[in-house]
Amino acid sequence: MRENILRDLASRAAADSGFLRQARQDLQGTLARHDYRLTDEERRLVEQFLRQTAAMSDVELASTLASGLEGRTGSPPTRPSAPSWRGSRPTRPGS
Repeated sequence: MRENILRDLASRAAADSGFLRQARQDLQGTLARHDYRLTDEERRLVEQFLRQTAAMSDVELASTLASGLEGRTGSPPTRPSAPSWRGSRPTRPGS
């Protein structure tokens, strides 16, 4: 699966309300008009996503796509820092 293609598709749908509206009405035609050539697996994934989000408005869906794309550059996530024990003391026994 080509994540870069799917990311580009999601980015375009988030930024272009006309494209998103067309894709929701006629996915195959919209993909063809905009020269997206998805594999069968990619197409099934997009179709499934559209079915799952059918109850959302275009604005809600665009916002969801945009928030999902934030910070996604294809690089692995940063490692969380180790917890700091500095300043912690043992607890006192109850009285």
